[in-house]
Amino acid sequence: MKIVYCIQGMYKSGGIERVVTMKANYLVQHGYDVTIITTDQEDRPYFFPIDERVKRIDLGLDYGKLDHLPSYKRLWRTRLKRKEHKALLEQTLKHEQADICISVGFQDEDILPSLQDGSRKILEYHTSRSAFILMYPPQQKLKRFLGYLRIKLRERLAAKYDCFVILTEVERTEWKGISHIEVIPNANPLEITEQADVASSRKIIAAGRMEYVKNFLELVDIWAKVAPHHPDWHLSIYGDGWLYPSLEQRIAQHGIEAQTILEGSSNNMASAYADSSIYVMTSHFEGLPMVLIEAQTMGLPVVSYACPSGPKDIIQDGVNGFLVAPYNQEAFAERLDKLINDADLRVRMGEEGRRLSQRYTPEVIMAKWEKLFAQLTSSKK
Repeated sequence: MKIVYCIQGMYKSGGIERVVTMKANYLVQHGYDVTIITTDQEDRPYFFPIDERVKRIDLGLDYGKLDHLPSYKRLWRTRLKRKEHKALLEQTLKHEQADICISVGFQDEDILPSLQDGSRKILEYHTSRSAFILMYPPQQKLKRFLGYLRIKLRERLAAKYDCFVILTEVERTEWKGISHIEVIPNANPLEITEQADVASSRKIIAAGRMEYVKNFLELVDIWAKVAPHHPDWHLSIYGDGWLYPSLEQRIAQHGIEAQTILEGSSNNMASAYADSSIYVMTSHFEGLPMVLIEAQTMGLPVVSYACPSGPKDIIQDGVNGFLVAPYNQEAFAERLDKLINDADLRVRMGEEGRRLSQRYTPEVIMAKWEKLFAQLTSSKK
């Protein structure tokens, strides 16, 4: 069976890139013919290791180069480029003779359903339904309203696909007018060879893009409430992004430079988890955050805001971590302080996390995908 994934590029260290890499590697190692089609890869290497049997095609469209243009020019040039994109993608898919073609939500998502190449089309959605609203601060009311309209457009788009795949059961009933919805969580891509020593480590860890959605500025504020009481502990934040300078400034304002480290991006997060004792998350919203799944697989207890929608699927409050009402900084600081003070509690929660993480092994998750592929191709006309 021939499977094609469409994505903007595979040169970034993001969660979607990691998930696509894991799926492609798994499928090709289990007898599938797999191709990844990108639009903006150029000659940049894939960030995550990819099996050499996975075929890689870049369409050379380079949407990213339009970002610097004024709005009116960008809209016109994007319109022209999308016509080129549709023609190139349809030509490529016909040549590849794919059975299944999957969009993970980039520029191809509203192109794929109209292509007449004979493949079944799947749209994967990797974040919360409310993301288009919550990605903007509350004071940006117009953008939040436009986000609501974008959700409605996304519902109409998803209905055109042969199948719409989301990450959590919580959101299944929220999507309207879509006949074929499947809930398939992301699998944990880490190959676990060690377990975090949560009893003795004095390191708290967070990871993600340094952008508004991850709410790292609030995490620093929370840490500033806790850090003075535990001078032998430190917080490490992994990732890069446009908020990096603002984070440096906020850390300096609180005077916690000695206890807060901005680590940058890493392609070896397993080692980072293994050196840590607690994972923390303060995001405004998530899909099904891979970092939480990875952290609990390594035996880390977690403190997270109960944001839409992933943390509530992963964390059982008081069992493998703590869920805190969004933006309740005092409660978050109290739960974090409780874990710092109680090594036995960290160990117990970490063990429960490892047990619960078995729900997300590649074997369990990819069996769901293989079943879906078989269903869709058996119904091809």
